[in-house]
Amino acid sequence: MPKRKFETVEEFEAHISQAEELIFDGTENPVERPQNNDDQKSKFSGKKKTHTDIALLLSDKRTWIYYLSMLYVGSQVDMGILKKEFPPGEGWFKLFKVIFDLGFTGVDKVYDFRELVIGFRKPRKSEKNPNPELSETQKEYNKAVSAQRIYVEHAIGKMKIFRILKNRCRLKCPETKNKIIGVCAGLWNHKLSLKY
Repeated sequence: MPKRKFETVEEFEAHISQAEELIFDGTENPVERPQNNDDQKSKFSGKKKTHTDIALLLSDKRTWIYYLSMLYVGSQVDMGILKKEFPPGEGWFKLFKVIFDLGFTGVDKVYDFRELVIGFRKPRKSEKNPNPELSETQKEYNKAVSAQRIYVEHAIGKMKIFRILKNRCRLKCPETKNKIIGVCAGLWNHKLSLKY
């Protein structure tokens, strides 16, 4: 089963000692639209344009799921969840190579890494720069980063072979939903353990 919470940095390092590099990503699961207006706002994901629950996932090149956060409301963002689950200033990643997507832009200002891999974000449009574009070198680098982090997308896909995660969830109990997503991740790890 993947870990759902780390109390100390030492516990984190011991749990992922077999990983050569760490790949973080967020995964969103669609849910029924809440009746309450405040709940609708908190559950609405601007990224998916629907109501979701979101969780943070940590994998490696084997697509092994080491860690899966508890579910958050869909309005949360990947970087915000990372800061809640791994409080800055404690040295969580100083011994590891960590790969992120652009949802974690600014992570280098908050955490220390042995090696950090993250792509370039396109500059904002402005009067001085009406048509912002990345250089060809930056585009090639972003492709290389995508090739390194595709394994976490595969891990999420393998976890979502179970339709209860893929389809819109009608369950209301957060504890039950957290158990289900944890069991689905654990079942994928179990299948993977038979392979290795």
